[in-house]
Amino acid sequence: MFGFSRLTSLLSQSESTETKVYLFFDQVTLSHHKSMQMWKNYLTYGPKSVEFETALAELQSIEHHADLLKREIEQTLYRKTLIPDLRSDVASLIDLTDRLINKQETIGLHLRIEQPHIPYEIEKELLRFLAIVGETIDHTLLCAKSFFTDLQRVQEYHTKVIAFESEADRLCTRTKVLLFETEQPLVNKIQLRYFCDRIDQVANLAEDISDRIAIYTLKRVQ
Repeated sequence: MFGFSRLTSLLSQSESTETKVYLFFDQVTLSHHKSMQMWKNYLTYGPKSVEFETALAELQSIEHHADLLKREIEQTLYRKTLIPDLRSDVASLIDLTDRLINKQETIGLHLRIEQPHIPYEIEKELLRFLAIVGETIDHTLLCAKSFFTDLQRVQEYHTKVIAFESEADRLCTRTKVLLFETEQPLVNKIQLRYFCDRIDQVANLAEDISDRIAIYTLKRVQ
């Protein structure tokens, strides 16, 4: 497969670049795990707890490390890569994937600033929703890694991302329905609705990245 050999040659030019790409993907995985811990700490200990603040600080540290890796990868790509279209695709993929971390950090900052009251009635559904968003992210990363290692598996993971994102949409709606069935003041319901929408945007972005990878893959295999 000609496209696969071209992609392999890109990363084989520099072992350090290949290592940084995978380290970068690891930061995306870590960011969601830390985001989940942040939400659990918020629900268990409250917005002013040490546990919540620690998880948010660790999420911000992950975001900072990912930004450094992103810059290093982009600099290497534009200095050493001789295939402009491929270089552009990889740089775009890294940039889009970085936004997954940025969005989760932003949600954490809004949690700290707004400190919404989350009624007990929606806690379980909210955590289910967050977990499915995590599955969407994880399979998007598998899709991205396949783009670098095994183009034949990209479509398999892309299909799973679409399924998980659809489930995330369903759980987002379900969480909001349960929310508006509670006795919370309307202003609180509206505030939490926006948090649900922000979380859903993370899953939407993951699906967009997977769609983009599928397009990049078609360019390599034709």
